[in-house]
Amino acid sequence: MPHTLPCFSRLGLGKDADVRAVRRAYARELKQIDQERDAAGFQYLREAYEMALAWAAQAAERIMPPPASTGARAWQPLLPDLERGDPQHLCDLAIAQFGAALPQLTQTHLAGDDASWRRELQRILDDEAMVNVCARTLFEEVMAHLLAAGWKPGHETLLPVAASLFDWTGDRGRLLRFGAAGALVDSAIAELALFNAQGQQELARRRRVLARLREPARPGIDQLMQDMPWLDQMQERFPNMVALVVSLDTVDDWRAMAVRTPLRQARGHG
Repeated sequence: MPHTLPCFSRLGLGKDADVRAVRRAYARELKQIDQERDAAGFQYLREAYEMALAWAAQAAERIMPPPASTGARAWQPLLPDLERGDPQHLCDLAIAQFGAALPQLTQTHLAGDDASWRRELQRILDDEAMVNVCARTLFEEVMAHLLAAGWKPGHETLLPVAASLFDWTGDRGRLLRFGAAGALVDSAIAELALFNAQGQQELARRRRVLARLREPARPGIDQLMQDMPWLDQMQERFPNMVALVVSLDTVDDWRAMAVRTPLRQARGHG
């Protein structure tokens, strides 16, 4: 996250704010809004809060201590505070559990493992905290905002898994409740279905290009020039999907490299 996201700016926070700071900022800003007279402002504040909360929860994985022993299970069951049954508290428990699972899920060998992501997300949804319908809806909204905020390792797998478990594919209205973020994810899911409907050879080629975009190392010049036409086609046909399954900063980097390459070649022949 090279720049402070708008959701953090709306709350008056820096990009390194933790979950507790996000909640405090939301409570402060909420007091300054007349929800009846400024419904749009309240909706924007709410969306900013949910998105910032999701980012803060995911960022927490970087500072979590390692497990006490390699033999211990990484997952621990949610333990809702029965005296605090309010939906937001229960949603926060689910977010914390999701954040705790991320270090393992985002390991290179698991980032694209559909079964692992599905198993962990289903485990959270099956927990006692998610019996509360309002809490479950809040958690669903956080997942939508997290995806809409841009690619992070593993989101290429989280997108189809969440679409399946939350029935976003079968009931488009579920996502459209969540404003602009929901609409973006809805469009990405529709494009993903078209993307997966391609012929196997073409699909495999495009998937390899997307996989290279997610790798930390830059491609060689020859590989880059082979991949750019495929990337151009995907951004033209599946712009929303591409924005959620790879880093757009990396896409911009590739484009800059592709522009510089002909100049280098021209100088070499000069």
